[in-house]
Amino acid sequence: MKKLISYGSISLSLFLFQLVYHHYSHGVSSASLHYAWLIMACAGLLWWLIDRLFSNKQLRLSSNLYHSGLACFITWCLLNGVLEIAGSDSPYLWLYLLFGGGFICSSLITLGWKEKRMR
Repeated sequence: MKKLISYGSISLSLFLFQLVYHHYSHGVSSASLHYAWLIMACAGLLWWLIDRLFSNKQLRLSSNLYHSGLACFITWCLLNGVLEIAGSDSPYLWLYLLFGGGFICSSLITLGWKEKRMR
């Protein structure tokens, strides 16, 4: 339940941020900024379900990789949205998607690893 509250509060913060930003953007909008909160909510719900499904495993490494990838995706959404509204672009934004996807794929791969027991 604590994780759902965390994901919900972060999603709500992103939703409020995009509302305020669009209010002061003089009628210009950006889809990536508009839906950043939805990506966070869906990804948080997905990880909560994975956590319930693999409740008997140690998920620390997978969780850290997943959340790092999610942070990369959300950062890409926010930066891309702000730059679209400003009428600008950056040649480095694709790196956020690349690393975010790599982190998320790595987290899903590590879910299948057998945990080592300390002796």
